[in-house]
Amino acid sequence: MQSPDYLSKMADLVRENPSITVREIASALQFADSKSVYYWLDKHHFRGINEFKREVLSDPKLFTEGLTIAVNNRELYLARAPLYSWNPKEKNPVGEWCFLYNHPHPQGIFAVRVGDRNFSPWLMPNDILIVERHNHNRADDWILLSNRQSYFLGIAVASGFLIDPRTGEQFPDDYSRIGHIMRQERIFQGL
Repeated sequence: MQSPDYLSKMADLVRENPSITVREIASALQFADSKSVYYWLDKHHFRGINEFKREVLSDPKLFTEGLTIAVNNRELYLARAPLYSWNPKEKNPVGEWCFLYNHPHPQGIFAVRVGDRNFSPWLMPNDILIVERHNHNRADDWILLSNRQSYFLGIAVASGFLIDPRTGEQFPDDYSRIGHIMRQERIFQGL
């Protein structure tokens, strides 16, 4: 990875949380220790984290990378997320999925390619689900769940329970919540 990528990711972390510490930045970037953060700051002639934060927070376009477009007076960035297969046992991404998002380096977001028709008509094979990892649900959220063997589609209801849209029944407690489905992209294949 080249240094501009590290600085861009550090800037994104500062924009998300202006009070972020050097230790938290090092952890988010998977550096062995905090010295690496200082190394990259020094390499780009910053005299510490406070100077870097002031620069980043005073200029929202500083250290952004990639495609940026305006849609309805909102800036959207071309973001990348790891793409996983429809098998929760598979721990390694099978690729990468690009999409427009309000942040250039979203945290805790990944994509999953649907692999079967078990949740038709809501999900079809080759649909791409953009999923945000979290443990809280809002009513009417679509949630990706797993029982370690398969993925499942659930809907959060006002009482906080997750129900199966096919049956209307509550999922058992041994199903783990993977995350909130932020977006679904349907891929139409030629006949």
